[in-house]
Amino acid sequence: MHSETEFRGHLAALAEPVKPVEGYEDKVMRRSRRLRRQRRMTAGAAAAVCVAVLVTAFRVVGFGSASQLAAPPPDGPFLGWSAAGDVDAGLVREATALWDAAGTGGPHTAVRAFVALRNDQQLHSIAVLEGYDQQGAARLAFFTSDVSAANALRLRADRPAPDPVTTQVISLVSPRLTGPVGAVSTDDFGTYAIVVAMPGVTTVRVSNTIIDDEMIGDPDAPTSRLVVQRFPLAATAPTTTISGFVKPNRPLAKPTKVFEVQGDGGADDDPRAVPGKVSAATGQQIVVAVQQIQAVRRGQLAVVTEGLVGRVTAVDVPRGEATIDLVTSTGFAGPAYTSISDVPGSVRGTGTSLVMEHIPTGSIVYSISAGNRVVMPDPCQPNDHVGAVTVGRASSDNKAASATSMELTPTVDLTHVREVSIMTSPAGGDC
Repeated sequence: MHSETEFRGHLAALAEPVKPVEGYEDKVMRRSRRLRRQRRMTAGAAAAVCVAVLVTAFRVVGFGSASQLAAPPPDGPFLGWSAAGDVDAGLVREATALWDAAGTGGPHTAVRAFVALRNDQQLHSIAVLEGYDQQGAARLAFFTSDVSAANALRLRADRPAPDPVTTQVISLVSPRLTGPVGAVSTDDFGTYAIVVAMPGVTTVRVSNTIIDDEMIGDPDAPTSRLVVQRFPLAATAPTTTISGFVKPNRPLAKPTKVFEVQGDGGADDDPRAVPGKVSAATGQQIVVAVQQIQAVRRGQLAVVTEGLVGRVTAVDVPRGEATIDLVTSTGFAGPAYTSISDVPGSVRGTGTSLVMEHIPTGSIVYSISAGNRVVMPDPCQPNDHVGAVTVGRASSDNKAASATSMELTPTVDLTHVREVSIMTSPAGGDC
């Protein structure tokens, strides 16, 4: 029989974090420097980029010849999941006390932890708890701390508990997970994704369409049920994809994907992604049915994982519908800039295509290469970089110093959009 000390030692060894994948930072920085040299700019050095994947392993389930994923039975309204990693009981108590004081429904009862981890490589402490609020409603809460806030634990999100029958992964994607509550990170790569998958999942992959696939590192790098990943400030839950895998019990067999979902949501102070289903479409517009229509306003952006679909131009509250001008429509226009190289301009729909215009000319050569990503600011965000959405990519090179416009290829297949997320104000106001 092993002693309790030895057993906990083995668990701690399993929970050692995996080092960031080499090459990710270098690829991003090389691309940024190359594009900035093309523009002959002498701006200060680009912000350092680091991606760290936090891995803790609590239980790996054996599988037969075929990959299977059996959900643990629900615990009433709660997810019946075991914790990911060795839980810090002191951190659970600290987070629970904060939840009772800072939340709107304390004191909380029947509290249990999915994650309670100190000394993360990026966020100092992370806790994810579920429990009943004072009204008896099941809730889910995320807490983080970091060195910029003297490692003070802060409540970042307090949501209704997810469906315990259908949920396979829970997540939080936000640029507001460091510093004071509600404060946006000042780091160019200050958005974090916290992802916890159900027991039985052996690998989790988290990606965001604001970063090109070739720049996200080794896709076969090891992870486990818990992942903490860093992204640029433009990353949001609707543009984040989370995939879960299980490893078959066969030598050399590759993991099999068992689910792929969008990010769950952001922090309490982030714009809220309100879902809408397409009920009608023309070549210029789509009409979407929205249950939370009271939060929708004209001017808000409609997005999918791949990028920008269009902008809300009309809201019919009695019918619960919003009309959206597609990015290629003649009614669509707005400010934009190229990702990484930051070439400014504006985008406009022509009715059948999309163009970027008003590209500056002069002593500085604002060169845009084919494939360069063009993003559009979200009016519900505090600045042009937080939550910016990809609207298209340059269709060809724009090398001439006198060229002020160029055609873009939308990143979204607009003919097959069935559902969208409308980015609304967290306070329900205009934006």
